Amino acid sequence: MSLSTLIKTIQDIMRKDVGVDGDAQRISQMVWLLFLKIFDDKEKEWEITIDNYKSPLQSRFKWSNWAANDEGMTGEELIDFVNNDLFPSLKKLSTTAGVTPHGKIVGSVFEDAYNYMKSGTLLRQVINTIQGDVDFNSSSDRHVFNDIYEKILQDLQSAGNAGEYYTPRAVTQFMVDILNPQLGERVFDPACGTGGFLVNVIEHKKKSFKTDKDIAKLQDNIHGIEKKPLPHMLAMTNMMLHGIDVPSNIRHDNTLSKPLKDYGPKDRMDVIITNPPFGGVEEDGIEKNFPKKYQTRETADLFMALIMHLLRADTGRAGVVLPDGFLLGEGVKTNLKRELLREFNLHTIVRLPRGVFSPYTGINTNILFFDKGEPTKNVWFFEHPYPDGYKSYSRSKPLRIEEFDLEKKWWNNRKQSEYAWKVSIKEIEDRNYNLDFKNPHSVEFIHAEPEILVEQYELINNELATNKTLLKNELQKNREDFTFIKYFDKLFTTTENVVKLRKLILDLAVRGKLVDQNMNDIPINTITAYSSKIDKKDLNVNDIIKPFEIPKNWKWLRFGDIGETNIGLTYSPKDISENGTIVLRSSNVQNGKIDLKDLVRVDKQIKENLVVKENDILICARNGSKSLVGKAAIIQEMPESMTFGAFMAIYRTEYYEYVYQFLQSPVFRNSLENVGTTTINQITQNNLKNTIIPLPPSEEQLRIVKRIKQLFELCDKLEKNIEQSSKKQSQILNAVLAQV
Repeated sequence: MSLSTLIKTIQDIMRKDVGVDGDAQRISQMVWLLFLKIFDDKEKEWEITIDNYKSPLQSRFKWSNWAANDEGMTGEELIDFVNNDLFPSLKKLSTTAGVTPHGKIVGSVFEDAYNYMKSGTLLRQVINTIQGDVDFNSSSDRHVFNDIYEKILQDLQSAGNAGEYYTPRAVTQFMVDILNPQLGERVFDPACGTGGFLVNVIEHKKKSFKTDKDIAKLQDNIHGIEKKPLPHMLAMTNMMLHGIDVPSNIRHDNTLSKPLKDYGPKDRMDVIITNPPFGGVEEDGIEKNFPKKYQTRETADLFMALIMHLLRADTGRAGVVLPDGFLLGEGVKTNLKRELLREFNLHTIVRLPRGVFSPYTGINTNILFFDKGEPTKNVWFFEHPYPDGYKSYSRSKPLRIEEFDLEKKWWNNRKQSEYAWKVSIKEIEDRNYNLDFKNPHSVEFIHAEPEILVEQYELINNELATNKTLLKNELQKNREDFTFIKYFDKLFTTTENVVKLRKLILDLAVRGKLVDQNMNDIPINTITAYSSKIDKKDLNVNDIIKPFEIPKNWKWLRFGDIGETNIGLTYSPKDISENGTIVLRSSNVQNGKIDLKDLVRVDKQIKENLVVKENDILICARNGSKSLVGKAAIIQEMPESMTFGAFMAIYRTEYYEYVYQFLQSPVFRNSLENVGTTTINQITQNNLKNTIIPLPPSEEQLRIVKRIKQLFELCDKLEKNIEQSSKKQSQILNAVLAQV
């Protein structure tokens, strides 16, 4: 039977079974059956090649004894045996003491496996098809299985979220060829999926085999971890078919669940090669396994922090697939990129064209190659072109390994070309570590074929819908009383409305309505005046904020009671000096961050209270434009001593993260409409000291700030999707009109 006929026959049988729902379940069902068939055939080989080999399986659970007989169990008897005898026995092998390594492998594969089929008659038909058509001890049939395996992986691409398990073979092979792992080197994929990268590493290392002992050395040095059961099962099967008989280093686990500080010298790797999941959000608490500067719930960022931590000092090198969002992202991404460039040599970024990962995602992706040790001086970019005649990739026209001959030919003889260009570390630092450098030698070309543009548009909209659902669910998870949730899908369809959503999130945050009420046990209490620390008689008609309802364990306090306020330095043109002290001005506050471009320096004695300190909040207190008054940023990195100008104020408090979010909130921003105006818009020092703020307990402040950042990251993704969708829609219209 041909490959396509075999797979189709098995799937057609499963489609008749009421218990199997969708491609992902059909694939999962097929894989555990194939695994047992493979394990049985391998055992026949081990009985010959391994002295005194003893099967970890009871005789009645061996495939050859319950499945190989065409006239064996069927119907209800077969289903009862599989569900109540076979599966419980195999699952126990992962935890039973004294089980052989081979048995542990079976146990790890089946610990989360499931029999979806309800009909024993149909299950028997599937078993007979597998048994009758494939013998894994036959070299030709083993080759056929590799084709079956590739077909299964391709089917995963259209099986919903299961598509994340598949990285195109050409990409995995190219990355392995470039990293060139040697036989004795430890290689690790922390998100190994179905094992595609590791299989290529195995085949690459086999080229240097000299003795029979080399296979044992290979087995000891191939490491992978996969979180989800189906790809883990496929990875184990894949390893066994490529010579790793006991793939005990391929673990079923969440790599990110172990605190970063617990990884020691024994965990260091020579080569890390991976395509970590991106666009996803980790479960609550995972980020606490990482230092504060890396704390985020975005999966790809956490994996990047782990990879950088695990590379061995001298020989460590890595190849990582990451989306454009990592290159241009800020916050935690900036922290990661800063360390990457300072402590690693990020020597090459290969920019892949759109469509490489279709139909799973239309996101633009890149391959980052870096070595541990020397800091980065220059980053080379190589833009991978489409082959002649291609305008995109598809399932029928995938990326081919031969296309990477361009990169391989250029790799050791680097010159600028229409595909390659070099960027200095200074250029990157000047852009605050934004690595999204476009090819200076090419002009962006928009494909005019409506069909291709529509396909890209649908991919973008699928991603948009996924991110919108994720954001909606996150907002709804902790509070079910938000009225706007039921209108969410209709409301947040424009970037303007996403901006309003950010304001709403901040407003909810400072009113005590963003965090989970049940989790924090915070009863709501109507407050008609300030807390006990501020009496009604202290109310002043000039206060720019009026009290409102806050949680019972919050307090209304004045800025002057919880921090120190200072107005900045007055200087004249004659004080300006190239070698003087940096003076921060309103132009240096950009999008909540300090932008150290266009700096002014002054040669003047600076009082101690006007010297900027880490975690100070810099606030624009006076400006000709009213919209700029009150904009703020937290001082987080100071290359040298700095002060601030007379139109600015510094607010210094231990609650700086929460206070900064309060300053961005509508509660504060709207209140600035009432600030006193003479010839210039301003918040006086007295205004700022007397501004009241609803202050939660310290631990709750941290939860609120963390929640805001998480939701804002999702807002950023949604806003980007909306922009991409609108742009693609315009391209489709232009392409259609051009053909009229």
